[in-house]
Amino acid sequence: MTADAPMTGKTVLVTGSTDGIGRQTAVELAALGADVLVHGRDARRGAATLAAVRAASAGGSAALYLADLSTCAGLRDLAARIRAEHARLDVLINNAGVYVPERRASGDGLELTFAVNVLAPFVLSHELLPVLRATAPSRIVNLSSASHWTGGMHWADLQSSAVYDSIVAYDQSKLAVTLLTFELARRLAGSGVTVVCLDPGDVDTKMLRAGWPDLPGIDVVAGAATSVFLAASPDAAGVSGVYYEDGRETSPREASRDRGSQARLWRILEGLAIAE
Repeated sequence: MTADAPMTGKTVLVTGSTDGIGRQTAVELAALGADVLVHGRDARRGAATLAAVRAASAGGSAALYLADLSTCAGLRDLAARIRAEHARLDVLINNAGVYVPERRASGDGLELTFAVNVLAPFVLSHELLPVLRATAPSRIVNLSSASHWTGGMHWADLQSSAVYDSIVAYDQSKLAVTLLTFELARRLAGSGVTVVCLDPGDVDTKMLRAGWPDLPGIDVVAGAATSVFLAASPDAAGVSGVYYEDGRETSPREASRDRGSQARLWRILEGLAIAE
């Protein structure tokens, strides 16, 4: 990967950016001159992150948006505020994600891992498409994971209602994000809006310690590197429908390239978004 280009004049939204990879991504993009929209759920952590982003800034602005991404109402409210307050959005980084040790339901009644890791990027990308299209060329960057290699789509029970296993639910969510990325990239072909996904690596965060405590983790600087590259580098301009792992474009699991599965997931997500 080559050095990232200055982002002066460009607006970037990083979801889940008050901790871990997302926080580091927001800080680094601010240092490249971007106007950074920080997102989180906790006001105290949000304020601390906003201060860090402003301290790192190379002349761009910074704003904090508090929102619950586990519900469609929260997602639509966030998108509405951003559309109302910003004339442009150059990059949407769907970074927010959860690992849930025991099954929990979202406010919409969905299994929380699926709601935050899968439905949220779908709804938020859709709701922000008007401003992304208006700003084109623009980019959507989705956080997938190497966990997609071991994930399976449990079509008969996507919400893990019958049996819940936290690793199975997480792995499914990351395969689903990869399927969603490729379907959205195909639908947006020629629009000037590109869509990519990535594995950040095994990053030493609270999530890694909770779900995979025996794995050695890389630091957040290394973990954020691919997100920052895909958001900012001219080398990533026009790149769409690809998966990055270990900092480079990589062939994903074959199952994620199945167009039937991509379309099936899309229809399910449309139905859930409309229902909620």
